[in-house]
Amino acid sequence: MVSAGYMFAVIPLVSLTDRWPAWRIYLASSTLSALSCFGIALCDSLLPALGFRALAGVAMAGMYMPGLQALTRRVEGTARARIAAWYTSSFTIGASLSFLFGRVGTLLGWRSAFVVAGALGAVSVLIAWAALPRDSRHEQETRPLLDFRPVLANRDALLLIIGYAAVIWGCVGLRQWIIVFLTFCAGDQAAVPAQAWMILIVGAVISFLGVPAGLIGNELSIRYGLRNIASLVFLLSAIAGGLFGFTAMLPYVAVLGLSVVAGSIVQGNFSNLTSGVLAVAVPQYRGATIGLYSCIGFGAGFLGTLLFGVTLDQFGGTSHLAAWIWSFGTCGLACLAGAAATIFLPRNIWER
Repeated sequence: MVSAGYMFAVIPLVSLTDRWPAWRIYLASSTLSALSCFGIALCDSLLPALGFRALAGVAMAGMYMPGLQALTRRVEGTARARIAAWYTSSFTIGASLSFLFGRVGTLLGWRSAFVVAGALGAVSVLIAWAALPRDSRHEQETRPLLDFRPVLANRDALLLIIGYAAVIWGCVGLRQWIIVFLTFCAGDQAAVPAQAWMILIVGAVISFLGVPAGLIGNELSIRYGLRNIASLVFLLSAIAGGLFGFTAMLPYVAVLGLSVVAGSIVQGNFSNLTSGVLAVAVPQYRGATIGLYSCIGFGAGFLGTLLFGVTLDQFGGTSHLAAWIWSFGTCGLACLAGAAATIFLPRNIWER
């Protein structure tokens, strides 16, 4: 439901930043996010809970990319690229901490977990109110709100959209399924409490590695060119992530170490592609471009996670090595598609 709410709302909400100040959209959506957490904490039945989770997805759609728009509205060049890299990395920090906080949340009860999340959301509203730069610009043009023809006519933007979909799809094995895979590799040891904590910690570390991996990938792209670095990272990801299922044949300690290494590689293209799409987007249609970029990328993450699970089922389930090999192979194919797209990017993308 969170995914459904996000995909339903991200294009219109981010496109609105072409007309309305992005900081207002962000503050309204951030408030909605906090309220959705408090709302679900009060729920006693399924349907209202699903509704509040959908609202959480709508709120995230109005926060993530509009927040980036608000921060980079009057910034250009490599400075904008670096701001985008740090901003997108903050999302990864929260995702990595959720692995550990989720474990602690089982001790406090699910209602308490949502109350804490709502309280943190309220704090974020206050921080954003104080810190976001104000931009009173208001578009007077009456062009259609959801006119994507200029976006689709932008060749470089389309290539980056394909690349973003590929990097999210290529990461799902090591980000979304790594806990299940490590449990399979641990065998009977997975039931030991200390081992269960170790698996969760490794999952959190892999997600957190998206922060330095994204920042390093962005800096390398600024120095050596987005086309060169993005294509290279995609090729390395196809090897490290696409063949990761074979590591189950190695000693368990080696699997833990290689999962951290592979997790760093496959997340190296998160920030640089977002920085790139900000550079190539036509200013008057930047909101529509980023909205489409985010929607397709998020959709690829949904489909990639689903295909990974379906492939597991088709080849025998989580207890079969062949199923894991084929499932991780789907991620490798996505990375190859990303390399095929980014290789056609221009050499000097930051000079636009």
